[in-house]
Amino acid sequence: MRFPKLIFLITLAVALFTFNSNNGFCADVAKIGTVNFEKIFNSSAAGKAVKNQINEEGRGMNADLEKIQNEIKELQDILGKDDSAGVLDDTAKENKRWELERKIDEVKALKKRFDRKIQELQVKLINSVRKDVLGIISEYGQKEGYLMVIEDINVVYTPKTLDITDKIIQLYDVKYSKKSK
Repeated sequence: MRFPKLIFLITLAVALFTFNSNNGFCADVAKIGTVNFEKIFNSSAAGKAVKNQINEEGRGMNADLEKIQNEIKELQDILGKDDSAGVLDDTAKENKRWELERKIDEVKALKKRFDRKIQELQVKLINSVRKDVLGIISEYGQKEGYLMVIEDINVVYTPKTLDITDKIIQLYDVKYSKKSK
């Protein structure tokens, strides 16, 4: 009675191995890649263009601020000289002080507005770059058979062979150059 049971188990085992032989003895290798968005932003043509645009906007804003700051300095010089020379009457002196305070408040308000405008521009442009890069990563990952591509910011260790950042930068530069034309 033991013999038929043994034959049945052997036959069952052979059948299971035969039907499952295509994936029973080997495991699929998961292809995983990592990217560094900071490097993409700093090294890609589009990232550099965004930085230049933000810097250019900032330089224009700083020029406006410097103009008002120079006016403040002139008013301070006038008031400082008048204190020692006594050229201005009390009304004129009070008007100059009021103008000085108004200019100082104007600079503070303008600086806040410029800072907010620069931050909004940065967010808008960086999100645009990020959106384009995510599209390229997705396309590349599918084409090359990656199971997953992750940002390396939270990865403690990964071999350098998994890093596809340079390839993504190349693809992005090609796309950006076509888009710019």
